[in-house]
Amino acid sequence: MISKSEILMGREIEYPLSEEQNKNLEFLLVAVNKLRALYGKPMVVTSGYRPGKYNVAAKGGSKSAHLTCEAVDFADKSRELTKFCTDEILESCGLWIEDPAVATTWLHAQIREPKSRIPGRTRVFKP
Repeated sequence: MISKSEILMGREIEYPLSEEQNKNLEFLLVAVNKLRALYGKPMVVTSGYRPGKYNVAAKGGSKSAHLTCEAVDFADKSRELTKFCTDEILESCGLWIEDPAVATTWLHAQIREPKSRIPGRTRVFKP
């Protein structure tokens, strides 16, 4: 099970969550834990909540879903998790993932519906 502390990474101490961020985090935890249960294997969080300087250090966008507790990245060098994430599975979990051509060693999953999509894929988007 993916925990709240794995996603927050202790950053909520310096950057306390707003009510909206807390709600987003609860939705995100439900979605990624559903994915985790379907996948049936451990998933390692590499980036979760990224407020302020943490988002800058990660070269995240100014509207990154990590800022609002709507996204999490998982280690995926083998691409096994990415291959598992079909549109059907992602839809059942309420998740979208970043284009695997961009996220080459990780899987970025988010609950925020993106504005862009990869042609032929309903749950994969271009960052």
